Amino acid sequence: MEGSGARNIGRMLRFEVLGPVRVLTDTGEPALPPKPRALLAVLLAARGRPVTVERLLGELWPDGAPSTAGATLQMHVSALRKVVGDRIRTAPGGYRLDLDGAGFDAAEFEDDGDLGLWRGDAYAAVAAGPSVAADAARLNERRLTARLRWARQALDQGRHVEAATELAGWAAAQPTDESLARLLMLALYRSGRAGEALGAFGRTVQALDDLGARPGGELEALAAAVRRQDPTLDRPAPGLPAQRNRFIGRRAEIDRLLGLLGEARLLTVVGPGGAGKTRISLEVAREVAVEYDAVHVVELAEHRDGPLAVRVAAAAGIREEPGISILDTVIAQISGRMLGPVTATVTTGTAAAETRPAGGRVLMILDNCEHLRVEAAELAHILLAACPGLRMVATSREQLGLPGEVVFPLGGLTTPSPGVTDPQADAVRLLADRVAAARGGAGLTPAEQAVAAELVRRLDGLPLAIELAAARLRALPLAEIMSRLDRRLDLLTGRSPVARHQTMRAAIDWGYDLLDPTQQDLLRLLGVFAGGFDPAAAEAVYGEDPLDPLTQLVDRSMVEWRDGRYRLIETIRAYARERLTGDERVHAYQRLVDLWESRLAVPPPSDGPRHTAWLSGIAADHDTIVAVIDWSLRDGDPERGLTVASGMWWYWWIAGRMIEGREWLGRALDAAPSAAPSLRGRALRAAAALARNSGDLAQARTLGEQCLATFRAADDRVGVLAALNNLLITAQAQAHYPASLEFGQAAIRAAEETGDQRMIAAASNNTGGTLRCMGRLDEAEPLFTRALGGFRALGDRRGEAAALSNLSTTDRRRGRHATAREAMLAALTIYTDLGITEGQLDAVEGLAQLDIIAGDAAGGLRLLALAERERAALGAPGFTPDEVADKESAEAAARSELGTAERAAIYREADALTLSEVVNALLE
Repeated sequence: MEGSGARNIGRMLRFEVLGPVRVLTDTGEPALPPKPRALLAVLLAARGRPVTVERLLGELWPDGAPSTAGATLQMHVSALRKVVGDRIRTAPGGYRLDLDGAGFDAAEFEDDGDLGLWRGDAYAAVAAGPSVAADAARLNERRLTARLRWARQALDQGRHVEAATELAGWAAAQPTDESLARLLMLALYRSGRAGEALGAFGRTVQALDDLGARPGGELEALAAAVRRQDPTLDRPAPGLPAQRNRFIGRRAEIDRLLGLLGEARLLTVVGPGGAGKTRISLEVAREVAVEYDAVHVVELAEHRDGPLAVRVAAAAGIREEPGISILDTVIAQISGRMLGPVTATVTTGTAAAETRPAGGRVLMILDNCEHLRVEAAELAHILLAACPGLRMVATSREQLGLPGEVVFPLGGLTTPSPGVTDPQADAVRLLADRVAAARGGAGLTPAEQAVAAELVRRLDGLPLAIELAAARLRALPLAEIMSRLDRRLDLLTGRSPVARHQTMRAAIDWGYDLLDPTQQDLLRLLGVFAGGFDPAAAEAVYGEDPLDPLTQLVDRSMVEWRDGRYRLIETIRAYARERLTGDERVHAYQRLVDLWESRLAVPPPSDGPRHTAWLSGIAADHDTIVAVIDWSLRDGDPERGLTVASGMWWYWWIAGRMIEGREWLGRALDAAPSAAPSLRGRALRAAAALARNSGDLAQARTLGEQCLATFRAADDRVGVLAALNNLLITAQAQAHYPASLEFGQAAIRAAEETGDQRMIAAASNNTGGTLRCMGRLDEAEPLFTRALGGFRALGDRRGEAAALSNLSTTDRRRGRHATAREAMLAALTIYTDLGITEGQLDAVEGLAQLDIIAGDAAGGLRLLALAERERAALGAPGFTPDEVADKESAEAAARSELGTAERAAIYREADALTLSEVVNALLE
């Protein structure tokens, strides 16, 4: 509503102080003379609080107010009111600025830290007194904090060039700020501009020198690290674990390994346990990671049964392909060969020839091969022969024995000669670095150098032994450590033919003897974990709260703590297992079985974030869970092993490890033939589902029928319902429609008799799918509608999305295209909210077919190409016959509408898109 007076200058009013002070209205920026602008600055600095006249006079005339200042202030207040209206309020003894409902950039910045709000220094070009200066200083300091936070985040995300560009400008404006200088140096170094990083350091040193100051130790240390190109400055390369601490020494060995890696396709680092084979291999990979399209670290220490290709697939994120062996899938993915339909053609003469993507350069580390030398050698031989772009580094205690293999022996770090004190020897440098960490920054004293040299010599320079020795220095002087080592370390015994292995055992023996009985007990029990473990798992195995002794084990480097999980390094884990007594071993594994029986008894959550967290947690504990199953089948209660394996089936399915899951379930079923029928039925159903989704429909049918028979014999009505639904889907995938329909109708009848609403909805939805495959749309549609209502009543959003997708397909077949699109978009929305990728792909394919029908052949083909790529990555091919046929028909129709060049361009465009980008665009 309009009216007269200053109050109605404009409906929008905004105050800005992050730069020159100004007022903005919806008609522009009114002019403000200097003194009214300064008055506004003082009132804005007060944030709506009253400011007395006396203080205003002091702020506006900091050098002393003239005799006419009171009257002049009234004039300035009047001038400001012409711009901001009656937001200037009279307060007891003074004035205040009403900010309610107005925009204020300083308040917005303090809320969200948005650096885009800044136009210069706070309160720039305003001549006002101390309150404005104080607020400006505070805001400028917050801007610096926000800049530092943004820069650190950019560096963490690998946006080094962008960070360097922004930081260069900020550092130029604040040349003495060491925090900005450090981040700028790091950004430049990570951008491959080490010389410029040192130039930035020099400019900061000069700016500080102009003020009579010197840079702090942290900035000096960073400059030194840049000069020596310390690898700890590098951001971890994709595929490689982050460094736990500084890598010390081995420069000569790394240079030799880099040279050999450039000449050989298989390089094996051999040496004793504790020599640092894994660490040096990772450091080499870090230095050459930019030269490769992918780097994969395949840890074999805990592998016991099954093909090694399963481990490679898991490390490389490769999903299984139905009907293709896991080894062939790995070869195809690593070499870049295509497994699915050809996506483009090129003309050669008069014939169209398939084009296939060329394989990229891949570096693979096969770590800890010694207990699987023959199998590892066979795998390396096959992969290197089939994948021209692959280079491989293996670590082992002995060579693999393959033609063309280059063997690099790795011993301990360099140590001083007997009787010589050499602080620059790598082994002494490592000890000094770790001692400084253990002592809170205080390294070796000059008096300790001779003892340190003798200590590292007696440890043969083995890095792990040195790490353990340094950790003891938190509680014991170096001389005491040496005396204990002299009593415990026997280098010349004949118990092992490998002297350094004996050295490592003696070092661990000595570290173990330094533990008190409670810590020793816990360390032995932790040996049953096959990988990392969380605090609750440690408590379950220990039988009581392990926090105090576990913390001590972490402090003494016997246990690692990282990212909320504990872990024993492999050597210490093997040592701990050896020290377990028979009874301790049995009790520890029984407690682990109890733990995983209870954890896996709870169904996986269905919503997206919690489901993702569940998958991540199971993946982290996978090796231990498998060890629990293995122990139960071999030495414990096979029926309990079957229980744990049955609870794992969903993870094996979603993670694309169907073959592994089928193997464990098969072993467990064989080992527990007399298990309770309800348990055996659940296991058979899980095995059938994994077989179906890995493409083995015949085995899935056989297992499904065994499952049904088991539940029927036990008169388990809930189990019978689940088995019928399982068989319904399998027979449908086999195109055995009469059998599928019979299973489905039986499931619906049984569910109605028991009043199982969830199964009524599920069986109706799946039976409707079979009827739709048979072309009986009039019968299918009511079942889909019934399923949709049932799922909605139950609050089952995943089921609701599946029913909507089925209804959309039916509507499309009937020519109701608008209704079909509406239903499919609703399904896509739900699948996206839940984070279910396979459902998103179903919906994207459905929408693509509608686009093609509507005449958008290019858009529809682009969506189908993206979905095909994502399905291959996920390992989730479609198996419902009519949906597969519809998709293939739509793709063929789209391709026929487009020329060769157009199709090739569309496939290139699809390859550049991500699923999330496409989904977001579809849902806009």
